Amino acid sequence: MFFVAGATGNVGSQVVRKLSESGVGVKAQTRSSTGGKVAELQRLPGVEIVACDLMDKAGLAEALQGVKAVFLVCGNAKEQAQMEINVIDAAVAAGCTYLVENGTHAGYTNKDSPVEFGRHHWEIEEHLAKSAGAMKWTVLHANWFMSNHLGDIFGTLPNGAIVYPLKPEDKAQLVDPRDVGDIAAQMLLDSDPSKYHGLHLMISGPDVLTWSQIAALYTEELGRPIEMATCSEPEWVAAAIKGSGFEHWLAEAAAHNFKVIRDGGFLHTTSPQLLALAPPRRTMKEWIAEWAPRSPPPPAAQ
Repeated sequence: MFFVAGATGNVGSQVVRKLSESGVGVKAQTRSSTGGKVAELQRLPGVEIVACDLMDKAGLAEALQGVKAVFLVCGNAKEQAQMEINVIDAAVAAGCTYLVENGTHAGYTNKDSPVEFGRHHWEIEEHLAKSAGAMKWTVLHANWFMSNHLGDIFGTLPNGAIVYPLKPEDKAQLVDPRDVGDIAAQMLLDSDPSKYHGLHLMISGPDVLTWSQIAALYTEELGRPIEMATCSEPEWVAAAIKGSGFEHWLAEAAAHNFKVIRDGGFLHTTSPQLLALAPPRRTMKEWIAEWAPRSPPPPAAQ
């Protein structure tokens, strides 16, 4: 039996799907037992929905009984460090043999990080290393997620643009969250997780793209011009709060990623161990073909 925390997220849901396809039992942790994403998981063979708050230590202790391995991912929140630490402690107490944690960008995961969730992840990873005992563990660090561009799809594309505090020539090696999920599932299923124990492993997608090239892919898919427009960082933060419902602290933290992009920080390649296991394969062109048609039409066409 396997346990996936954050099972309705972009990465967690893919881990559940891949484990289910492999014929193993999966406890899929969600905050609620209802909703469309939960219903999708419930239809998968071998999947049991576990509605449990990650702050509920007693509930986690019960949920992790009989579990062999754990995938841990959690949305960025003020309580994130404590929530993930609760899962780690419950996994250790239950005798789980392996835990894979979905980290954030390794470059700003440290005690004094300017990014709040970077500090959270530092605390989580420090606790994991000190408290795991006999349990093997690995931390994954993914590059810039393609799903970060959902703001394009439902925000700026109807106005004919993608808008970021970046130059058109700035670039990143983007990765589909589902590729991260595929890798994590394969690691959990590995008969010998000791070869990944204590490692911090990088994941990137197959393409390096500039923001102007991303705009060109949208143009090609939608059949109308999409330009890359540059805004200021405060403007992006304000739009993230107003348009996407980000809390102010999270919008400020997320905006630090643009400095990382400008400095070339999202250009690292996938760690060799993971390339041998399940090389990321989904391209941004494919992601755009999947998502761009869901974008609302331009105002004049409504």
